[in-house]
Amino acid sequence: MFPKLQRKFVLLYTLSTGLIITFILSITFLFYFASQENRQESLFQKQLFTLISQLQSDSRFTDLFLAQLEQKNQLIIHIEENGTPFFFPGSYRPDTERETLLAYAEKAANKEGIFTDSYPISSNMLQTSIFQISGDRRDVYLGNVLVLLTPNGYKKLTLLQDITDSRKKAMENGYFYLFIDLLGILLLFLSGRWFVRRSLRPLEETYQRQQDFVAAASHELRSPIAVIQMTADAISSQSAEDTRLLSVIKSECRRGSTLIKNLLLLASAEQKEWAVRKRKFEIDELLLDLLELYEPLCHSKSGTLQLRLPEEPLPQVSADPELCRQILTILLDNAIAYSLTHPSKNILLQAEHCHPHTLIYVVDHGPGIPDEEKEFIFDRFYKSDKSRNKKEHFGLGLSIAITLAKIQGIKLGVQDTDGGGSTFYLEL
Repeated sequence: MFPKLQRKFVLLYTLSTGLIITFILSITFLFYFASQENRQESLFQKQLFTLISQLQSDSRFTDLFLAQLEQKNQLIIHIEENGTPFFFPGSYRPDTERETLLAYAEKAANKEGIFTDSYPISSNMLQTSIFQISGDRRDVYLGNVLVLLTPNGYKKLTLLQDITDSRKKAMENGYFYLFIDLLGILLLFLSGRWFVRRSLRPLEETYQRQQDFVAAASHELRSPIAVIQMTADAISSQSAEDTRLLSVIKSECRRGSTLIKNLLLLASAEQKEWAVRKRKFEIDELLLDLLELYEPLCHSKSGTLQLRLPEEPLPQVSADPELCRQILTILLDNAIAYSLTHPSKNILLQAEHCHPHTLIYVVDHGPGIPDEEKEFIFDRFYKSDKSRNKKEHFGLGLSIAITLAKIQGIKLGVQDTDGGGSTFYLEL
């Protein structure tokens, strides 16, 4: 129980705190990335403004000036005058061919309505927004295309700036943020596990002492109760009152022995000391044995027990047959105790196969279990009979049944019976 609770607390702590750290680091990275993009765009606009100023002043561009500008700022500069490109081969060599990149830039300009033969009409300049294009080798560029009117016609400028290195640096920082995030989550997991272990240790020790006490007390109580019972059996008396009192002593001894046995069973199961011997076996044979065992008991109380099996043979199931027998014994005992006092005294033991499971039902038509009590009936010492008038039941049977089912990995549940009553089912 405690290892499972510990895992849940550690998972909850790690997930909640890890999500907060991830959110903060994500916002920080996005802010950093946006600032880098804005900085890169500002530098690009600065270079663009320099070239526009040169074009508007109708200055002459030397190959040396353009070459130095390209190399220094990783630019690709392409200028045309009246449709004729300047005779400048370019000095910066990008990963993708210059002509290919210029063609991509032309397509981006076309999307904004600037084509090869476009020229300004209502103003002296026609310009695209700053756009991004990708090369053929995962290289990235900022770009801008503008057309400027001149006294002799027009000039067209296509400017691209390689931002691949800047983008790679940003991505490397992103991986660094991711590493910090994962490292933080790992440290949270380790610290959370240490913290939860220390926090749960006193509770676990208290629970263990309680379990040890139950086991020890049960063992210690067995001896005096056995002595009392043997002494009561040995007493010989002719008095009717003495006989009645001895009968009470014997009855209470049997109740005490049953209670001690159940407490020992629960303690052993929860301390993982119960030996589970799973194997393949025929479930219908077990049900037939139970029918033979309980049918006379039902008849003695003016009731009936029926067994309903499918026409097709049931497949073998994988479980501990002795534990399954004990679970079904508890369910049948409860059905007999609570349903045979009602007008409909029929109990049904039924099996069916719904691939990949085999379902076993114990169906009664007794008073049933209210919906608000269904979640509590498997708790220790819980009894729907609040007055506890039925002293032969301690409220441990279903707690034992659910414990024996859990240690085998079997599902035990309850639902309402059509027409009234309760149906308990085992899913094997």
